[in-house]
Amino acid sequence: MAPIAAENVVYGREFAHILCDLDDCLYRIEVIPQSVAQNIKRYMVDKLGVSEEAVHDLCRELYHGYGTTMCGLLSQGYQLDVDDWHAAVHDSLEYDTLLHEQPLTRQVLALCNLQKHLLTNADCRHAVKCLKRLGISDCFQDIFCYENVQELGQQAGIITADRPVLCKPSKHVYQLVMERIGATASSTIFIDDSPRNIAAAHELGIFTVLVSNSAQHVPGADLVVRRFEELPAVLPQLFAPLNTAAEPHADEVLAGVPIRVMAA
Repeated sequence: MAPIAAENVVYGREFAHILCDLDDCLYRIEVIPQSVAQNIKRYMVDKLGVSEEAVHDLCRELYHGYGTTMCGLLSQGYQLDVDDWHAAVHDSLEYDTLLHEQPLTRQVLALCNLQKHLLTNADCRHAVKCLKRLGISDCFQDIFCYENVQELGQQAGIITADRPVLCKPSKHVYQLVMERIGATASSTIFIDDSPRNIAAAHELGIFTVLVSNSAQHVPGADLVVRRFEELPAVLPQLFAPLNTAAEPHADEVLAGVPIRVMAA
């Protein structure tokens, strides 16, 4: 491994890798998770026979218990075609209308000194569409999504009949991905909008950044920022100087401060 530059040392730790979530983290469009939730419930009613009265509570129970609704359904023995599920959940999204290029996000990613890897529970097709519309397809060394995370789990013998699917916040996901990219927990930063995902990564010793509008204490979050684009303001050692003149709203964004900075 190449030596880590001195400017990548933060809080006494030398960082080399960033694992970053996609939806509600790199971008935030409220109608997308709302549409996804509606599509999930419709699929469960139409194809899995869940009643209209029970579907809302079951969705919430599975999501909170397993990380994603689909992971919960498979773990509880529901028979479903994963490709059909992903198509039903995401294909109706109006990507061309809802998602647009984000020059500042691209600039922040380009100026980051670390290796950048996408880590999402979503399927690859959705991830690729989003990255393309956002104009950041070429900003990541790797994309870890539903399909290849399952492959890693199968190769490691973690996915079995008793554990048919693997997704965040399972610690296995972070461990398998770090092993694949040659990272250690102490050299990795994980960025996500889910407090559960953040907490699990933090327990492994990964430095965590939660993207959230909440100012409340979040267990396991080393930093909390309102938007991904605030990272250069709170972790300046990891970024080359930002050309604020290139983006009209950069001054406003970079003036932000972390909502909460946990003790190192």
